[in-house]
Amino acid sequence: MGKIHYVAEDKYGCQEYKNDVLTKSEVSPFFLSLRGECSFVQKVRNMENLGVAVGIVIDDHSESIEQVLMSDDGTGGGIRIPSMLIGNTDGQKLMAWFDKAP
Repeated sequence: MGKIHYVAEDKYGCQEYKNDVLTKSEVSPFFLSLRGECSFVQKVRNMENLGVAVGIVIDDHSESIEQVLMSDDGTGGGIRIPSMLIGNTDGQKLMAWFDKAP
């Protein structure tokens, strides 16, 4: 299992990340971002370009995500990392854990 990362300054993951977010020796890093502000593809591509192994997008408001699709904006053909959308309640638990973790 990889280390979880989150950049509070860009909580939506819509900007390219600086290369110093991950260490070069990390194996299988996971990355969190909130849903909204840009497409799922842009978020996941920014994560992939950083070297992330798995992207996790947290719904930015409470709703049932069973019918929500992480749709392609037309530019997602080259994405190679897995990504998933999780609900707001579970995402908030993960974020609370992240805030308390050393």
